[in-house]
Amino acid sequence: MPLAATVDHLLLRLRGHIQLLLPEIEAKGWARYGQEDQIRFMTAAVRDRLNNEPKTGPAVVRCVYAQELAHICRGLLALALAEPGFERPYPATAS
Repeated sequence: MPLAATVDHLLLRLRGHIQLLLPEIEAKGWARYGQEDQIRFMTAAVRDRLNNEPKTGPAVVRCVYAQELAHICRGLLALALAEPGFERPYPATAS
């Protein structure tokens, strides 16, 4: 189990990466392809998850949350690199 300071550092970095990726994704031309609602729903869900970080409980809870953020970050990066108009505007890993 990582030290609490290590987990906190990882969470801070993951949140930072996610907060940088969200505007990049939202700025793409999803509306032209009818994908704007999907993207808006997905980015709202990601922001909601960021706002509901577990603050208490066993250390394992924060480790699991860090894994969730890493999973989300990976999906967002794939989406930031994708071009609007693809059949699946976001990868399965973004959920």
